[in-house]
Amino acid sequence: MVNRRLLIIGAVVALIFGGAIFFLSFTTGAEPPVEVLAARQDISQGTLIKNVPDDTFARIPLSGDDLLLGSYLTEPVWLQIQSAGGVIVRDIYQYEAVPLSAIASPANPKVVDIPRLGLTDPSLVVVSLTNVSVPNGIKAGDYVDLIVAVESAQEQVFTLVQAQTAETLQEAAAEVLVEEGATPSPTATPTPEPTPVIEPEYPLAKVIVQTAMVADVQREQTISASGDRLVLGEVTGIDVVIPRVAQEFVLMSDTAGSLGVSMLSPMVDQENNGPTLGAHFEDLLDLFAADRNALQEDN
Repeated sequence: MVNRRLLIIGAVVALIFGGAIFFLSFTTGAEPPVEVLAARQDISQGTLIKNVPDDTFARIPLSGDDLLLGSYLTEPVWLQIQSAGGVIVRDIYQYEAVPLSAIASPANPKVVDIPRLGLTDPSLVVVSLTNVSVPNGIKAGDYVDLIVAVESAQEQVFTLVQAQTAETLQEAAAEVLVEEGATPSPTATPTPEPTPVIEPEYPLAKVIVQTAMVADVQREQTISASGDRLVLGEVTGIDVVIPRVAQEFVLMSDTAGSLGVSMLSPMVDQENNGPTLGAHFEDLLDLFAADRNALQEDN
């Protein structure tokens, strides 16, 4: 009788411990594998996303570090990239799990870490601006206009070739030809045409880039009093996606002028960017006079 009771107690204890071990192994065990896409065939650099066949990829389960797994292409992300378009930026080999860093597309989540993957338009570049005035709430993904303000024009010194120097060179060349028995031919001297120059009134301001996307924002970083985290402070610079043809003016303005950005509404029409008039001091005086005259006429 006693042996049966001990046997029952032992069986209950074994069941309890077995259940506990099973529960712990289930709750603390390895995460289920993630299905990533691997290439069935080689894909060459420069291949457009729209030209990649639907049966190019196979699903394979991978387990391991979440950060590592997040760097590979998955089917949901591939469907988004197919819809947005893009290009393969490095060779992908057969049987290789496809890294997101190999695909340039606006829908690639790696654009946050690698901004160039979002530059599928070859006419766009990313510039880093450090002397720019920005709204404090600016963040990556915002759209802005870039405006330069110039307080005064600086005199530029140009070194010109003197006319008599050119004449001396022509005479020397003619003497050499005569000594060699050749007859020098007269050289026509083109008459320079004057180029009309606009003389603006300073100070002046001009929008030089419209609807530029902010790719990244840099801020001051300090360690908290508790020493366990970083505290972000004022904006120290921004990375902006701009047309390649505008980069010289933008960088010159960031260095020599007073460059500022204005944050745009998300409802702004990005396709309808026309030229701006710009503004200088005389425009302000004209506006002052026009408003005053209109108010006086109404009274």
